[in-house]
Amino acid sequence: MSDYFLTYLWTWMEYFSAILLFDAFSARKMERFRHWIIVTSLAFLEATLLNFAAITMPNYSKIVIGLVLLFSLHRFLYTSNRMFSFYISVIFYATICCVDNCWYTMLLLMSEAQDSVTPGEMVWQNLFMHSVIIAVCFLQAKARNGKLSQATNFRWYTIPAVLSLASVLLIFFFGNCFQQGQISIQPLCVCATFITVMQIAALLLISWMEQNANFREEAISLQAKSKAQQESIEALSAAYAQQRKLTHDFRAHLSTLDGMLMQQNRDINTIQTYIHSLQSKQNERILLVNTHHAALDALLNQKALVAKNRKIDIQFSVNDLSPIKIDMVDLTVVISNTLDNAIEACEKLPETDRQIYVQALLEEDELFYAVRNKSLPVNMIANQLPASTKENPSFHGYGLQNVHTTLEKYHTLYAMDYENGWFEFATELPNTLIS
Repeated sequence: MSDYFLTYLWTWMEYFSAILLFDAFSARKMERFRHWIIVTSLAFLEATLLNFAAITMPNYSKIVIGLVLLFSLHRFLYTSNRMFSFYISVIFYATICCVDNCWYTMLLLMSEAQDSVTPGEMVWQNLFMHSVIIAVCFLQAKARNGKLSQATNFRWYTIPAVLSLASVLLIFFFGNCFQQGQISIQPLCVCATFITVMQIAALLLISWMEQNANFREEAISLQAKSKAQQESIEALSAAYAQQRKLTHDFRAHLSTLDGMLMQQNRDINTIQTYIHSLQSKQNERILLVNTHHAALDALLNQKALVAKNRKIDIQFSVNDLSPIKIDMVDLTVVISNTLDNAIEACEKLPETDRQIYVQALLEEDELFYAVRNKSLPVNMIANQLPASTKENPSFHGYGLQNVHTTLEKYHTLYAMDYENGWFEFATELPNTLIS
């Protein structure tokens, strides 16, 4: 009876370790009470299977059941996609297998030089081994310092997951060889040490690959900022050159007006028409887009200038956006990234086919924003963002992800579609300030 109880205890300690590791990588879905109820239920299920079916169960079945339960634990309790749940389950399962295997191999090696171990000593040894597993997971969580993994970066865990799965298979392979007398305890101890070192390398590889990914994102961010600054300089230079032309023509217009006013039979209607014509042309020449919102005007006109310089026909449909309350940083992320993608898509087409239509309409308490542009075929997959088509995709693809993250902040949906050579993006944002 005590062995059955201890199995429940050891299994629950392993699940507690899993929660420590999972918390370091993913955000919880449920409140604390429901969370721990599910953890305890799955731990009880696995311990029951171990107590009543483990004796006749093949080793590969134990691996499959353990991975399935850990996968289910992560899927039920954490926000993530299926692939990442599988990867993190494999990595944790391999970690506990390596610690367990290394510990018992050392005990077998030491037992050759001493008398048999008493049941009480075995309990303390198991308690120590499971405490080591908890400590390893706790240290990994502390090392991450609350940095949750993003589902879009699950590919970075492929190599550590493959190494971890290889570690589990090697553990069971060498264990079977030892039970059949094909290898002695000394080679088994060496193999157990090697496998444990390989698993530690897999855990370190996770941190290294994530750090490398962060460096890439920072490099991309700096590159984007540099590009934006260059575009701003070009826009300012163009505006300055335009203003110089207007200043050059200003005296000529004043002289014309003076002459019209000095005439004895001056026609006031003609003078007013001339003045209105000047005002209209001046607005058209200075601003391609006029939303009555200074920051949005600057952003949209900058992107419009970039499009014009690249021989792209870009057209806007806007209304009075001066009452906008949405954080300009968030608007800049959404507008800038979608327009950059539209411009890049058009650049791949012949000049005669380069077209972009932009809508930014404030209606009631919502901002409707849409971009429609000509594009080469885009592979649209349900519930996934389109993959980057740039030369090195691993250095790109963050723009739409940033848009997705920003829109999630406002709890709003968006639509993307590709049909008949046109790519479309549309969303509605509540006109409210969210910090």
